[in-house]
Amino acid sequence: MPQKEEGMEIKKLRQPFRLKNIELRNRIVMAPMLSRLCDPDGIVSQKLIDYYTERAKGGVGLIIVEYCYIDDKESKANPGQLGAYDDQLIAGLGDLAEAMQEWGAKAILQICHGGRCTSAKFMGRQPIAPSAMPSSTGEMAREMTLEEIEATIESFAEAARRAKTAGFDGVELHGTHGYLMAQFLSPYTNRRTDKYGRDRGLFALETLDRVRSRVGHDYLVGYRMSGEEFVEGGVTLPETKAFAKRLEERGIDYLHVSAGVPESGQYSIMPTYLPKGYLLPLAEGIKRAVKIPVMAVGAIHDPDLAEETLQKNRADLIVMGRALIADPELPKKIHSGQLEDIRTCLRCNQGCSGRIRQNKTQRCAINAEVGRERQMRLHPVSRAKHVCVIGGGPAGMEAARVLALRRHRVTLIEKEKELGGLLRYATVPDFKAELRSFLEYLKSQVAKLGVEILLNHRATPEFIKELKPESVVLAAGSAVRTPDIAGTGKPFVATFAELLSGEFKAGDRVVVAGGAAMGCEIAVYLASLGKKVTLVEMLGELATDLEMRSRLTLLQLLKERGVQILTNWKLERIENGYVRLVSRDWNKQEVAANSVILALGLASNQELLKPLRESFKDVYVIGDCVEPRKVYQAIHEGAFAGRAI
Repeated sequence: MPQKEEGMEIKKLRQPFRLKNIELRNRIVMAPMLSRLCDPDGIVSQKLIDYYTERAKGGVGLIIVEYCYIDDKESKANPGQLGAYDDQLIAGLGDLAEAMQEWGAKAILQICHGGRCTSAKFMGRQPIAPSAMPSSTGEMAREMTLEEIEATIESFAEAARRAKTAGFDGVELHGTHGYLMAQFLSPYTNRRTDKYGRDRGLFALETLDRVRSRVGHDYLVGYRMSGEEFVEGGVTLPETKAFAKRLEERGIDYLHVSAGVPESGQYSIMPTYLPKGYLLPLAEGIKRAVKIPVMAVGAIHDPDLAEETLQKNRADLIVMGRALIADPELPKKIHSGQLEDIRTCLRCNQGCSGRIRQNKTQRCAINAEVGRERQMRLHPVSRAKHVCVIGGGPAGMEAARVLALRRHRVTLIEKEKELGGLLRYATVPDFKAELRSFLEYLKSQVAKLGVEILLNHRATPEFIKELKPESVVLAAGSAVRTPDIAGTGKPFVATFAELLSGEFKAGDRVVVAGGAAMGCEIAVYLASLGKKVTLVEMLGELATDLEMRSRLTLLQLLKERGVQILTNWKLERIENGYVRLVSRDWNKQEVAANSVILALGLASNQELLKPLRESFKDVYVIGDCVEPRKVYQAIHEGAFAGRAI
């Protein structure tokens, strides 16, 4: 995130804040996010402690630890979830709380019941909910009995007692994202006719009362709520404002305002295609309704936006989630004014939420240490080597950055006049601000670390031999693939790279060929410029290379910007003024166009691989020159090569 010449002075964000009876060193809060780093049965692991310790060391004021399930019956919402369901877990929870507090961060434990947002596959029981309805996995949840409601309230209270006994500074009741407490409040999921249906807020209020009876009135208890659910029939801001007042009257200490349910999960974990701070109006609405502190969340990782939010009194505390996964030292860098050194979260969801459906542990596309803080910790080398890195894309720059941090002498060779590789083009659309910031971060870091950067240099085997490196990292990337289609050589036909580099100017009627993420993004970008765009994809679906939330949001953007979509068609021929398409069953149609953009994939650059392996003993091959993939693989392979040498 480059430092602005006339940026806002970051003052209020850095100030201490009194939250009930605890003093926070600043107003930055880490959001609760499932990491899957605990041991089986929800037991705290050393990996989990390392993960949270790194964020505490980075200077955050408060950490809200990821949601814990509260009983050994139906409350567990995900495999790998942390537990607070038994007294035997108190010891591990205590170690976790202590580790964060030793580094100056305050620690809150979020407690939760999954309700319909779970599965019998890993829980061993049918999901339960306020009303019988399909769960988020498609399984039918059954309606809770009054006895089960009472038992669940008691389980929340007992989990809170365990958190206090373990030494946490407070607890947070998870009442958002479609979990059980939110299900009771929402008319979308609560169709009961008894007292819990007539007063949909009653379950949360009774739970708060029971928790208070167990932890006392001096102990910090907060509530995370959805300002909006963004589904038809779900709660909306007027209703949540009224409920916020009831929570305040009942003695809640703060409100943490998020949004969404599983069916609208893109508003819970917002991808890059949604604007930064999209949920701020919800936090502001709740803030105007109550006097207790309000936390705002939802892509507020830009320090200027965070500071502006506080100065305009739209919220009292700023909650950052993925931003602190990407860069644990973000608060320290804000405090010291090193904004250009912040490793900006891409909101790509590749390494964090995208791995949830695969039952994998927490990772980050741009921070290879996440979930492996101990084993991936950087150590200076005992003997520095001269290492040549060939290719200045993300993989090459990450390798060079890590190698330089470990005190190797690094020469980075790039054939173009600037660093960035194909990533330079991916940053052009308006919704790729974070990717632009990350690219600038990589470029600035290799420069600051003293990497020798040779631009406009073609890395021939002879040239590399002259440099006499002891190790070589090949990160030559990939090139745009040109398909064997009649008419691709016409002057009104261009690749996505030629378009996004500014080399080619598109006309007012454009056909984009290729419906993977890149083609979809280009179609949205061109439509935003006022072009009439038709997107053609030979398969039946678009953007299948994206994780679910990102894909849903990108598809919505295509719809909003009026892009015509033709799936199950492919280009057969490009003529002057139109393209001819053919379907799988050999039907044909013509689409008018005065420009055609090809986004039909990449091919690896491997011509140096064999000669390098013949000339050097220590050669590492990383990034797209192995196989064209995502930023995640480029950064992780660069990080590994930088540590392996």
